Amino acid sequence: MTGYRLAFARRALPLGPDQSARVLPWVLALLVYVAGLGGIGLIVFGDSLRAAEDALVTTLTLQVPAEASTARLETVLALLRQTHGIVSVHLLEPAQTARLLEPWLGRSVSLDDLPVPRLIDLRIDPKGDTDIAALRRQLASVVPEARLDDHRGWPQGAHAAARRIRGILAAGITIALLLVALSAVFSVRAALMVQRPAVELLHVLGAADTDVAREFAIRSLRLGLLGGVIGAAAVLFTILALSGAGSIVQLPAQSGNSGAAAGGITDWRVWGALGGVASAAGLIAMASAWAAVKRRLASMP
Repeated sequence: MTGYRLAFARRALPLGPDQSARVLPWVLALLVYVAGLGGIGLIVFGDSLRAAEDALVTTLTLQVPAEASTARLETVLALLRQTHGIVSVHLLEPAQTARLLEPWLGRSVSLDDLPVPRLIDLRIDPKGDTDIAALRRQLASVVPEARLDDHRGWPQGAHAAARRIRGILAAGITIALLLVALSAVFSVRAALMVQRPAVELLHVLGAADTDVAREFAIRSLRLGLLGGVIGAAAVLFTILALSGAGSIVQLPAQSGNSGAAAGGITDWRVWGALGGVASAAGLIAMASAWAAVKRRLASMP
């Protein structure tokens, strides 16, 4: 035990204070803040995209011409209710249709003056294997002008746009973490310049390069974790500040979550993402400092 304590004491090298350590945590905090927002953005965007896809998979819209008689409309509704795989049939009232068209037509336009079709919202069982082609043929036999819109096939442009958005967010996170490494390298180089006499003396006296590098690496780890915690806390405060602005920071409900929406800072994935980014900042800063110091010591005579 005494030998272990002496060995530990020898590893605690006499390096002086480092003034650059005052700046590094705040630089890393800013980078962690950017990376953390990017990680939260990936979570929100991914959940929103999955929710939209799930809604499209289970939703159909039937447009019945406005001139169709009430009897034909009732026949269509009866046919839909008897179709295998359709779990819900809802005929929109004219007032509901007007609200849907209001962003395009405005409030001053009366739907009574326009041949607006009657809309029927259909909810289908995604596992029910509904025969859409057969349903279209049956509807055409009742109302030839009826149009059934199947939203399950996403346009390729939407998938391409989603991939681009994910790529941009991932690139932002990657760049922020790379800047963490560069910031740690610049900071440890500045510290080496300040500590140069002590480092050179230790090097001449035979101190192992790993012992010297360890001192700077541990210091960088501590500062990196401090900056990571500050940046993660700033992200949480940002989410709380924006939570009253609407659903922008509300995370959609997860599948298998009993319908309970996971939102804001109550979602475990938010804490996981921020904890991961903060830890990554500390580890990247430590590894970068270790590599920079080892390289500098290797060039010394």
